[in-house]
Amino acid sequence: GYSDYIHPYDDNHILGFGKDTIEIEQKDLYGNIIGRTAFYQGIKIALFNVKDVRNPVEEFQVKIGDRGTDSELLRNHKALLFSKEKNLLAFPLTLMEVKDNKARVEEVFPSYGQFAFQGAYVYNIDLTKGFVLKGRISHLSDEDYLKAGNYWYDSDKAVERILYIDDVLYTLSNDIIKANRLSDLKELRSLTLPE
Repeated sequence: GYSDYIHPYDDNHILGFGKDTIEIEQKDLYGNIIGRTAFYQGIKIALFNVKDVRNPVEEFQVKIGDRGTDSELLRNHKALLFSKEKNLLAFPLTLMEVKDNKARVEEVFPSYGQFAFQGAYVYNIDLTKGFVLKGRISHLSDEDYLKAGNYWYDSDKAVERILYIDDVLYTLSNDIIKANRLSDLKELRSLTLPE
């Protein structure tokens, strides 16, 4: 895989946010290997120990979703919420999942996933357990998910930013501000913004 964005964790560790990749052999008509191609897959987040900068070590990693999974964080660092003091890491994500694992193996090219989720992924993070998914928060209703079908569409309910004040986590989209309790992510309030 590769990292599109790297963020400091402490003096000896950095966080990497990017894509997982797989390598696929290219064969001619006779089955002879004539080359290799890499394909990006889902989102990959990793914690690297860089105490020895010449030999960085990946200590923890998480792969999220399948081909087509995306996050604004890969293009805009302001989409990341990170607090070392609170062991908190959160970012917006559009999750795409391949429903049939068999398709992954039999196809020459990796399958794109089907739309499964859009919202905030919230993790606890530390140097002993790594990344632990605390939960997910979406602004989309069940009806929105049904309308989306297999493909994501641009929506003003797409979570773009996450922030906290005291013990409340706020997720923001163009249409909604949602407040969730930081300890268990239970929704406290939701405000629909006027057009």
